[in-house]
Amino acid sequence: MVDYLIKRPMLLCAVFASVISVISLYSETALFVISLLLVAVIFFMIYKRVRGELIFAFILILAVSVSAVISFAQADKKQESVGRFCEGEFIVVEQPTYHGTFYSVTLETLESDVLEKGDKVSVTYDNGSMEYAQRIKAGISLSEINEKYKKSYYAESVYVGGYVKYFEYTGKQDGVLAVVSDVRNYIKDKIFGDYKSSEAATMLALVTGDRTYFSDEFYSNVKSAGVAHVMVVSGMHLSIIVSLFLFLCNKFIYNRYLKAVVIFAVTIGVMAVCGFTMSILRAGLTYIFMALGLILNRENTSENTLGFAVTVILLLNPFAIFSVAFQLSVLSTFAILAVATPIIETVCKRRFWGNFIVAPLFSSVVVSVSALLFTAPIAVYTFGYISNVSIVTNLLIGTATSVALVLCILGLCLPFLQNILFILSEAVVRYINAVINYFGALSFSTTSLPEWTTFLLFAIIIGVLCVLLACKKRNDMLKLKEIRAKKIKEGGKKAICL
Repeated sequence: MVDYLIKRPMLLCAVFASVISVISLYSETALFVISLLLVAVIFFMIYKRVRGELIFAFILILAVSVSAVISFAQADKKQESVGRFCEGEFIVVEQPTYHGTFYSVTLETLESDVLEKGDKVSVTYDNGSMEYAQRIKAGISLSEINEKYKKSYYAESVYVGGYVKYFEYTGKQDGVLAVVSDVRNYIKDKIFGDYKSSEAATMLALVTGDRTYFSDEFYSNVKSAGVAHVMVVSGMHLSIIVSLFLFLCNKFIYNRYLKAVVIFAVTIGVMAVCGFTMSILRAGLTYIFMALGLILNRENTSENTLGFAVTVILLLNPFAIFSVAFQLSVLSTFAILAVATPIIETVCKRRFWGNFIVAPLFSSVVVSVSALLFTAPIAVYTFGYISNVSIVTNLLIGTATSVALVLCILGLCLPFLQNILFILSEAVVRYINAVINYFGALSFSTTSLPEWTTFLLFAIIIGVLCVLLACKKRNDMLKLKEIRAKKIKEGGKKAICL
């Protein structure tokens, strides 16, 4: 395991950075001690002339540690404003959520007598309506973040809450956010204008990650069916969108620099439309690094790219490690890269498994099982249960989700074909909803598990990784023996000829 991580320094960096980020919320003293130890380790590595990649990885770990100290201090400082009345100008940085009797939304400070510029505050309000990207003047009674939701808010760099006593529009909108808002509204209006309400809600979630229009019953079925990740725009969705544009690029663009620009532009655009959530941020950074690789004409391992993306996010906000969406996104991606892909490549080399029907089915099962296993500890710890039907539902709607997403995006981009493409995608979404509602409503769809099973599941994951690494090591040794035997045999033949 250690050798595996050393050969992938950015993945090693992500593991250590994650541990440090978790510590950051609980002990400032321990964080300070770790930072000093990291400085000593880096100087020792330089003295011993260790590989440059490892030294760079530990420098990044130290940077995350310093960032955690700063973030901890910022969060602690913001608590001084709790209980005060704050007046100023703010910008709405997310679409407000209606809770039946009140709304909740996150505001970013532009100018205030209490908060600093750039500070975010999670607020509730009773009357009126706020819109994404609008600038408002407001009076807010600041309060402490509810301890139950503290980690998730800290993950979004929100350290204080509040209640809006009054607000009024300034008549201005943020330029960039206004463009993003217009795109989001265009997508929403088109989808709800052409789809039936239930299919429109699902399609909007697939395209933008907005689950606001889900009914309580349907969202409950989504979680029970184990397909909540499908309704959050993440790596899978971004890969489909980027792959679609890359397919078009490969037909018309042969310059790698132009391809990199297309990947970068599409990725940033999708991230913006989806609100820069943690799951899309992780996936987006991965594709941005891929674009940089094209520019530099340099390839990298997928695990290293994932590790670097995780490290950059934690460097910007160490508390991001507490985002459940971020955790699920990273673990499921790692499961596919480190477990599913090697198994599929090894097994499908055999002639039988190479069958054009069996191979894709086998691949889908392995990917679903791997992702389910690696995300199970988070699901149990956060929700208290796991889905028993997840593998079946993911197999049934996996391809359908990709088809619906591609058809809808093509429909949005090609107005002259929009009607037919929307009709086809709506039919596919209707099938997706039917599968989710059927399996999610089954009495045995979930199994509740106690919290201690989280540690058992982590132990199983580590065991699986150790077994796979042992198999790989044995396979490498067998290949080495074959090569040596072949060289000895060839050497003997040459000696006879001489």
